[in-house]
Amino acid sequence: MATGYNKSLLNYLLNRRDFVPGTELSAVLGVSTKTVSRIVKHVNEQSTNGMIIESQRGRGYRLNSSNYFAQRDLNAEAGKPGVLSSVERRDEIIKRLLITAPQQYRINDLWGKFYISESAIAVDVRTLRSMLAKFDLDLARSADVIWVSGTETDIRRAMASLLVTDDDIANGQFMHADHTVQQRDVAFVSHQLDLIEDLTHAQVPYPYSVNLFTHLYILIERFRGVGALIDEGEQGNADEALMEHHQEITQVCEKVIGNFDAYLGTALPRIEVYYLYQYLTSSRIDFAQLDPHEIPDDVRELTYELIDHVAEDPAFRTIDKQALFAHLSLHMKPLMNRLRNNIRVANNLLEQIKLEYPYLFSKVSDACRELECRHGLARIDDEELGFITVHFAQAVERAPMPLNLLLVCTTGLGTAQLLQAKIAKRFSGFNIVETVSSRNLAQTLAKYSDIDLVVSTVRLPDDVAAPTLVVSAMLTTEDQDRLEQEANRIRREAMGR
Repeated sequence: MATGYNKSLLNYLLNRRDFVPGTELSAVLGVSTKTVSRIVKHVNEQSTNGMIIESQRGRGYRLNSSNYFAQRDLNAEAGKPGVLSSVERRDEIIKRLLITAPQQYRINDLWGKFYISESAIAVDVRTLRSMLAKFDLDLARSADVIWVSGTETDIRRAMASLLVTDDDIANGQFMHADHTVQQRDVAFVSHQLDLIEDLTHAQVPYPYSVNLFTHLYILIERFRGVGALIDEGEQGNADEALMEHHQEITQVCEKVIGNFDAYLGTALPRIEVYYLYQYLTSSRIDFAQLDPHEIPDDVRELTYELIDHVAEDPAFRTIDKQALFAHLSLHMKPLMNRLRNNIRVANNLLEQIKLEYPYLFSKVSDACRELECRHGLARIDDEELGFITVHFAQAVERAPMPLNLLLVCTTGLGTAQLLQAKIAKRFSGFNIVETVSSRNLAQTLAKYSDIDLVVSTVRLPDDVAAPTLVVSAMLTTEDQDRLEQEANRIRREAMGR
């Protein structure tokens, strides 16, 4: 009920007794008023105890304290230690099955301690089988024996997605039960990440650092869980050729895996060097030996197609395509490697991106779906779509869409024309459609359906069918600030419509 924007909104409303206008909440959270309404809807949908946040037209939003505290107590009660929920039970079982796969277990060895019925066990098995199927793994069963069947690559993919989260890494909560061993492993893996950065003369940025940490930590868990049972996998000639081409990266991988050999007291399969190579080349790391502007033809083509598709929308036609390409292509290059290597990157800001830029996110999603069909790409998931959306959002903010302004004064002459000259001198990105008298405003608005903002030197009726802003004909510094703020609000609304 209280994560990200949700938590900030709830904390703010907790300190207010009466209704708070949406514009005030918009300013506090740094989002559009439409995003505020979406956050409110999201909070209320998560409640099982009635509406948490009430709303009234013209007054804004208010916390329903009774429902809020009742729901908080309900959540706290559900989080108390004791009998595991079905989700927690399945998490514990799938963890054991994945870490030790393909080791076989009797049903009673896994479920016996939970004292649940055969029908509940059957539901668990169906649920776990469905979870594993997303990673091309099978929960095999023969009589009362059960195990995970699949490739080593897919097993680790499932472990990375299901068993380790960013919160685990931040809080030091990992899969190993022995805290001393766990902390020693964490320190070792962290040292290897530092070594990678030293050898490549580059920094591994978030979220790729999390991906690399998870991959290396899971390698330790898998070896401790099954050791020699680890499937050595297959590496094709094309893969060997790639590693030969990028000798510097390959040597980094060999050095790190050699350190793992010494740490674990074993000789790990050669395929581990290739697995690490896949992760490094799927991360956005500007290696000193690679030219970050040397973009392969296939990545160049895809990036331009993506930009052109999104820029077809009138709201995004003003973006600087070349400037966007320079940044986005560097993201698309490792993204293509991630798609080929089946590597997933978590995006902790995804929900906030969807809330802030829902329209832009949908346009990026549509464009990527088209690229998938046209070029036979693997599906680009929402996490990746979120990262791409941020690149487009930055491009839109660097080249804001032009706004159509209507200028109003008492007569439509004199002061309105003075105001027009001052706005033209101080601002770019405004298209002044016309200057009109206040008595002809309604008629003019009916004539132009695309007016974004009415700027007036006289007070206007409340029922004007467009956003309005009253300023001085002299366009004071305060007026300029308010005009810029209103323009930014309208543009944010357009991106989040």
